[in-house]
Amino acid sequence: MITLLGISGCFGGGESLPELANVTGTVTLDGSPLTGANVLFQPQQGKTAFAMTDENGKFELMYNQDTAGAVPGNYTVKVSKEKNPEEPGNNLVPPNYNENTTLKADVKSGEENDFQFDLTGK
Repeated sequence: MITLLGISGCFGGGESLPELANVTGTVTLDGSPLTGANVLFQPQQGKTAFAMTDENGKFELMYNQDTAGAVPGNYTVKVSKEKNPEEPGNNLVPPNYNENTTLKADVKSGEENDFQFDLTGK
């Protein structure tokens, strides 16, 4: 019996997930949907949530490859999109929305977390 318990402990489920909140949003650049942009929600500590915008500039954050959501809390938001994926470092999005971002988001538990980021290229 003890052996069976020991073995079952080795094959237990994967890591347990923290409390997650669904997070969606839209990104526009100069009034037009920003398609294929990377969106990162970075907390001061902990795991960064990520997404890619669709053809309408909409996104849904992912905690990991298989699980949607983000841990409730305050985030710095970074948005980037390469002009040409073959040439890294050619970002369409101005630095004040990525390396030097001024974007912030507060993800709340049990509430609708739908963010609108209206970026300008100037």
